[in-house]
Amino acid sequence: MSEVIVVADDREKGSDVINYLRELGAKVYIRRLEIGDYIVADNVAFERKSANDFLSSVIDGRLFEQAINLKKAFQRGIIIIEGNLDKALMRRELTKRHVLGALGALALMGVSTVFTNDEEETAYLIFTIAKKLQVKEKRKVIISSSKMKKIKGKTLREEQLSLLASLPGISYELAERILEVFGCPRKFFIAHPYEWKRVKGLGEKKIKRLIELLDYNPLAKEKEKIDITKYLSQNVNQSPAESSSMT
Repeated sequence: MSEVIVVADDREKGSDVINYLRELGAKVYIRRLEIGDYIVADNVAFERKSANDFLSSVIDGRLFEQAINLKKAFQRGIIIIEGNLDKALMRRELTKRHVLGALGALALMGVSTVFTNDEEETAYLIFTIAKKLQVKEKRKVIISSSKMKKIKGKTLREEQLSLLASLPGISYELAERILEVFGCPRKFFIAHPYEWKRVKGLGEKKIKRLIELLDYNPLAKEKEKIDITKYLSQNVNQSPAESSSMT
């Protein structure tokens, strides 16, 4: 079975959700996320809230701001409400009607809400959806740099993974394979694109996209622009500059 990958916000490290996810067999990457608490595909993310936090976010308006950002960043945003909401309501001035109104507003915004009893159920829900998306639908966990925050304390390896995973079409899983083959990002970037084919999952379409990104120069004259197709078939010992001069 293919590996299930979940990217979790580093502020979730204090919960047992991450431990339960790993027990279920998921590979969990810890990152500081700008939007969402758990990302399971390029288009799906979860925001996890305890019942008390959910009610607090309704009162201060945080809930709808987060929902708007979630919807803008991901095609499918899901808010998990964890714990006993009725019990939490007993200690608040809010009524059940306030809660229903908030849930209705989220539904109209296109943001789903799911209730779980505890962290174990939350982990199972996240894992089940991640497995369906990644194994059955072949979705990848790709996160743009705009959805992440830079934080201190990350290891160099984590920063290398983040750097590579910020490239178009490169998931965390693929970033790991790149490092397994090349050792470090610099060796990957200076390698001939033909050598990139050694990385499982890095096909011609993605390689062409990377070449376009890395070599785009609006100041270059048309005759100086490099033919992408030559990158994929020329002798790996020949430099791109040499190839360009021969045209």
